[in-house]
Amino acid sequence: MPSQLVPLAPGLLRWTGAGGPFDYELSPRVFAPSLTSEAIVEALGVASTLGVVLDIGCGGGFLAIVAARLGAKRVYATDISEEAARLARSNADRAGVGGIISVLCSDGLEALPERAVRADVVINDISGVPDVLARRLRWYPDGGAGGGDGITLPLRIIDGLPAVLNPDTGLLIQPLGSVQFTPAIKRRLHALFKKRTVAAYRQFFLPKEALDGDCSEINPLRLQGRMRLWEARGLIWWDAEVLVCEGLRERYRPPSPG
Repeated sequence: MPSQLVPLAPGLLRWTGAGGPFDYELSPRVFAPSLTSEAIVEALGVASTLGVVLDIGCGGGFLAIVAARLGAKRVYATDISEEAARLARSNADRAGVGGIISVLCSDGLEALPERAVRADVVINDISGVPDVLARRLRWYPDGGAGGGDGITLPLRIIDGLPAVLNPDTGLLIQPLGSVQFTPAIKRRLHALFKKRTVAAYRQFFLPKEALDGDCSEINPLRLQGRMRLWEARGLIWWDAEVLVCEGLRERYRPPSPG
């Protein structure tokens, strides 16, 4: 499936998919929308109504903007990077939805309880790639991602959801990639939600050079089953699925990590 993020000029994209078209500015120091982001847009279509949306780890605001243009009444977009927050505000204004999106410079969910936010939809697209792979591929401007096996940050958001998600009708949109240790995240989601549905699925390939040279940090993750990659047609592949989770359980105790 061809990308619906079309380059217009250096540092500028045009989104032509759901909620588009709109132009989107990039920054070399802010994570750019990816093919996984496009799969999350597909999952947004599962929600019968968007209502209040939280976009956690919003980067330059791409998913927040799409949600607003698809009819969300209010969107809260958070990112720990001040530059990302500034860019998200600028992009929201450019797309004509600045009045709907509140951009907060916040570490995950930290700024939300004091605002008494109860979301109908949470997008947990916060970094979920092992640091070693993120550095090799230069996916994140600061080189960091989701910790040693790509689950530290996503799990922290999941554990905080009961404080911000509408308990009756709230949905979580959670991307999972085989480059991270997905079984740990799935166990957490099973403990927290009654129902989990795969709303989108994609396969991607990595550049061969990503695994060239010294792989002493990557190989243990693969051998332990904490990262799943495979080779086909001369390429190294990984896959991603986007889950829509619903039905918060009344009593939730996070399982032990691992």
